[in-house]
Amino acid sequence: MYTETTQTLRLSGSADTKEGAFNKIFSQIKHVVARQTNDLVVRIEPIGLEVVSATETVRQERLFGLFFPRKRTRYDITVDMQVRLGVVQVENISFHQQTEQTAGALQFVRQR
Repeated sequence: MYTETTQTLRLSGSADTKEGAFNKIFSQIKHVVARQTNDLVVRIEPIGLEVVSATETVRQERLFGLFFPRKRTRYDITVDMQVRLGVVQVENISFHQQTEQTAGALQFVRQR
């Protein structure tokens, strides 16, 4: 019923700081794993990280093309992350079916 598996995910994130780009990557893990599996994921543990590509883009901006020059930096990171998943296989659980009959309108009126 409970099993552990290992998966490799390719994730990417971009932000104005290096830490922000990694935070976007780590915030995607749960959603990507949930899309890829039909079972109930109870534990996600990152066990390895390999940077596939890391790009720093610097551009200079000016107000109205003339005033107040400033440099803007953007970091784009793509990683392959190995995660260990603790998974409960819901298909293997046998449920016992129980039926209940709701009270009719007449019984509801008598109770008042």
